[in-house]
Amino acid sequence: MSANFADRERGTVIGRNREAEGDREAEGDREADDDYADHADHADRADRWVGTTTFALVILVASLIPVSWIVPTGGPEGPNGGGVGGGGVGGVGRELVDALPVDLGLTDPFHLVGYAVLTVLVSRAIGRQRGEHLLAAGAAVAFGFGIELLQAPIAWRSFAWGDVAVNAVGAAVGLVAVVAVDAIGTARDRRSQ
Repeated sequence: MSANFADRERGTVIGRNREAEGDREAEGDREADDDYADHADHADRADRWVGTTTFALVILVASLIPVSWIVPTGGPEGPNGGGVGGGGVGGVGRELVDALPVDLGLTDPFHLVGYAVLTVLVSRAIGRQRGEHLLAAGAAVAFGFGIELLQAPIAWRSFAWGDVAVNAVGAAVGLVAVVAVDAIGTARDRRSQ
């Protein structure tokens, strides 16, 4: 038998289609892997949204409940004394707050950190592109502004432009953090290639 005849015979008996079937099976496996990866990415994104939504709800509830539920008013030394009421900060805490060059309210640090974290969470949930990061910061600022609007008619709360500004600064801090982390990751990926 010649080599040419043997190759033709093998193609007939074993079938060239077997090789093609193997290729199709491998392609099907790759498609299944891609489908699984897409499903896993979708599930991961859904989990990120659950965490983001939960955090946003915590901010909303904390922003609408009476402050007296969080910080008791009055106290042993009266509303403006060393207790926790009235001025909100007493003793050494009052001295530290009074020493600051800006008027820092009791809730300002919570606004700053809360909206920075909210920006990071929204950014993780919607994507990793720079435009999406900016959208996340804008969404956090809009959410904070909406909460301030909700507080306006509530007797124990009020609309405060200062809170809106601190929310925006917090969102900007979160935006800078996300962009910086992404830039570090991109630089690390480039170095590893």
